Amino acid sequence: MDFLIWLIGTLLGATWRITVNDPHRLRPYDDRHTGRIYCFWHAHLLALAYIFRNTGKTALASASRDGRLAALTARRWKHEIIFGSSSRGGNSAMRECIRALKERRCIIITPDGPRGPREKVKTGVAQIAMVGSAPVVAVRLHADRSWRLRSWDRFMVPKPFARVTVTLCAPLFPPPDAQSDESVECFCKSIDERLSSNDAVAS
Repeated sequence: MDFLIWLIGTLLGATWRITVNDPHRLRPYDDRHTGRIYCFWHAHLLALAYIFRNTGKTALASASRDGRLAALTARRWKHEIIFGSSSRGGNSAMRECIRALKERRCIIITPDGPRGPREKVKTGVAQIAMVGSAPVVAVRLHADRSWRLRSWDRFMVPKPFARVTVTLCAPLFPPPDAQSDESVECFCKSIDERLSSNDAVAS
C-alpha cells in the first residue's frame, strides 16, 4: 500500500506547479545542520512530504497503523522517521527528537496529529522545541484545486496541475523557561497563530 501511495503522490506531484515562498531565506532544500523544527497541519502531509523529498529531514510519525503507512511512504521520499506520539511512545519519541536536534538535524512535526483535534497545536512541539532549544518554522500550504478526504483532518490531495503554494514563516524561538506550563501554552499559541494566520497564502 505504501508503494501505491508513493506512486500516486509522485505522479501527481510531478504535475503540480509549485511555488515556495521563503522570505526569511531559510533555504529548506539546503538546511542540513541547522537543527530546526518544521511544523504543518496533518492534512498537508502528503503534499509537503513530496515537495521536500530528498532533503534529509526527520519526521515524527505515529506508531499507529496509519502512522506507519505514512512513515513507509515518507521513507520512499528519503525522509528519516522517529516513531511516537502523545498517546504512544511519547517520552521515547521526545528524547529521540531532542537528540536529533542536538545533532543539528531538522525534524518535521504535525502538531495536530495523529488524531486531532484538527488544526489545533498540541503541547508536544512546544516542549520539544524548548528542551531542544530549537526554532520552530510554521509551514503553510495552499492548493488552488484539491481533493479532501473524509478523515478527521480532511486530508488534502492537490489535483493534477494544481498551483501549490508553500509559505515558510519566520522562525519562532522558544522562551528560556522550559519548566513553565504557562510558557509552553504561550509558545503553543504562537505556533498556532502562525499556522492559522491569513497574512499569507494558507489553507
